[in-house]
Amino acid sequence: MLTTLNAVVIAVVFVGIIVLSVSLYQGHNTYRRASEHFQAWWILLVLHGLFIVGYLAFVISIVQKKPDASDFIVVGLLVGGSYFVWIVNKLGQSVITELTRVAALERHRAIHDDLTNLPNRAFFTQYLDQQIRRHKVSQPQQLAVLMMDMDRFKMINDTMGHYYGDILLQEIALRLHRAIRKTDMLARLGGDEFGVLLDLSEGPRHLEKICQHIVEALEQPFAVGGRAADVGISIGVAWCPDHGISSTKLMKHAKSAMYEAKKTTIDTVVYHQGLDSHDLDRLHILNELCDAIDHDGLVVHFQPQVDLKKGIICSAEALIRWPHPRFGLLSPDEFIPMAEQNGLINRLSYWVLDIVMDQLKRWQKSGIHLPLSTNISATDLQDNKFVDYVMEGLSARSLQKPKLTLEITESAVISRHVEVQNVIKRLQKLGLKFAIDDFGTGYSSLQYIKKLPVEEIKIDKSFVLNMTKDNNDAMIIRSTIDLAHKLGRKVTAEGVESSEVLQLLSSWSCDRAQGFYLAQPLPIEDLNQALHENRSFITPVGAK
Repeated sequence: MLTTLNAVVIAVVFVGIIVLSVSLYQGHNTYRRASEHFQAWWILLVLHGLFIVGYLAFVISIVQKKPDASDFIVVGLLVGGSYFVWIVNKLGQSVITELTRVAALERHRAIHDDLTNLPNRAFFTQYLDQQIRRHKVSQPQQLAVLMMDMDRFKMINDTMGHYYGDILLQEIALRLHRAIRKTDMLARLGGDEFGVLLDLSEGPRHLEKICQHIVEALEQPFAVGGRAADVGISIGVAWCPDHGISSTKLMKHAKSAMYEAKKTTIDTVVYHQGLDSHDLDRLHILNELCDAIDHDGLVVHFQPQVDLKKGIICSAEALIRWPHPRFGLLSPDEFIPMAEQNGLINRLSYWVLDIVMDQLKRWQKSGIHLPLSTNISATDLQDNKFVDYVMEGLSARSLQKPKLTLEITESAVISRHVEVQNVIKRLQKLGLKFAIDDFGTGYSSLQYIKKLPVEEIKIDKSFVLNMTKDNNDAMIIRSTIDLAHKLGRKVTAEGVESSEVLQLLSSWSCDRAQGFYLAQPLPIEDLNQALHENRSFITPVGAK
């Protein structure tokens, strides 16, 4: 017969069992959800069960005898142990909940773009493959892939900086998302490239409508950093199964169509087989360009710059040329954009810089002190090794006071302006000078001249070519010359192709001129000959 003491002991033990049971139930729900990733936590559930079995065995033993002091000690340990297990279990649940949250976040990050929170390339490719398999038997023509690249984004990003570039990408993503339907998937594939997977179950006419919506969505300028940023878009289209039955083929063909759209300035281009040859040509040319850089397959010509007061050569600009075995002599405009898009621009800049410094060294030995200039890109100024490369090159050639000017665009100075201007100042301490090339084509105003750490302004040829026909261009040139002189900068006009233009520039006190009317880019032998003859190119202002 149970005594009161037995009943109390049993009741206390059952409280411990209840605590363990509640802990077991709560833990089971948590561990069951997390078991896919944290299977080791099932061990704790097993321990719960063993504790409960032990408790029940103790209860049975207590029923059959009168409790003594040792039994009370065991009861205390059991009850204390149950609360200890409950606390450990709660801590385990907290840890598992946090680990589950982190794991879910990592899974999300693995398949989403951090900046726009859109699916990334990996998820887009995987999802496209799944949709192709699902539609392969039924209606595969209901799938279409759009590859989209932003026009003028790189210029805006370089000009305004990466911070505002990221804001612009977020705004672009929002507009694109509003332009498509809920059944379509938008992804950021990298940089300023986006992809869309279209469900065309309602018919192919929706493809044209959606492309039109996307183009219209980006027609209005974006307000970024207090400025209006005008961004266009180039769209390439490929659909299954006509243009491919795998994600690799469809995305490749859609990208080929996108490049064609960008090249032809057409908003949307649908893939066709004729584009394959363009891809092969582009790949061959890129490989040939790499080989030309590595094996000195490029040449440098020098275009004289003429002093408009003295009428003689005062400097020369180094311009790279590519004697292509199939296409003949290619100008920079025909391969520099490809070099920029494929990460070769730094190698090209370094290659030309070496040629220029070698020439300055040869002239120094022969007593010629003509300054030379060469173009460098924004990425050169953002390369931590660039200053060291220039310093080592000058030191190796013993060029103590190099007559070397580096020409950069406005956007190169404005982008990350603090870091870039620090690089410019370090190079100026070495004796190098800087000129702003293509002035007037960027986002700066005339007031910005005073902030530029440069000695020379080169007015872009697009203004010079039309200055005799367009009063606005003429006024811009004249204002630039006057303001630059007041700020202590020299001015060079590019693109001089007539005597009329030359006379106007001289009358406006422009310092220098450069263009085909004066001299075309010359091989170094021809330039040396012109210098040897001390050839006069124009009649100096005021001469009879």
